[in-house]
Amino acid sequence: MNAHWKLDLDVSMIIFWRYFWRMALFTLFGAVILNETTHWWLSHHHYTKVQALMTVHIGTLIFLLLLLFYGIGIWAGKLITRPLKIRGEIIQVSVVRKNGQPLSILHKALSCWWGFNWRNSLLFVLLAMLISSASSDAMALGLLYLPMMFAIGIFSMWWWIFHPLGGVHLVLQKESSL
Repeated sequence: MNAHWKLDLDVSMIIFWRYFWRMALFTLFGAVILNETTHWWLSHHHYTKVQALMTVHIGTLIFLLLLLFYGIGIWAGKLITRPLKIRGEIIQVSVVRKNGQPLSILHKALSCWWGFNWRNSLLFVLLAMLISSASSDAMALGLLYLPMMFAIGIFSMWWWIFHPLGGVHLVLQKESSL
């Protein structure tokens, strides 16, 4: 692997990690809070089993919507697109429109979120289907999902950054070329 490919892979891993840990932390805390809130709500109201199940479904839907908005929102700031420092080089990251027109914060956030997530979701669903059809051992499948999620996420980020589709792109510039 030449130095150019290593740099591309390093950039993809760092940007993926910046996105992943924020989403994972929000998901973890959100799931714990949702579980405790639902448990508290159900223990204070005397619901039938159907009403309790409906309450759980509504709580899950609200959590998934919050996760969606958070996933889009973290692209709106500079947390993920701040400069990278790799092997002593500083690389500026910017989101630009192909035709050079300025981007609104909402357009930037939606474009970045969609640019990464459709690739990530497509690959995850396809590989999950292939793996689940190959083995019926649920424990083995569960152990495969986390490394698979990392590999797919890094590849999806690389695919989005270095092979863009659409009108909005992530542009990388070394500090010396600015």
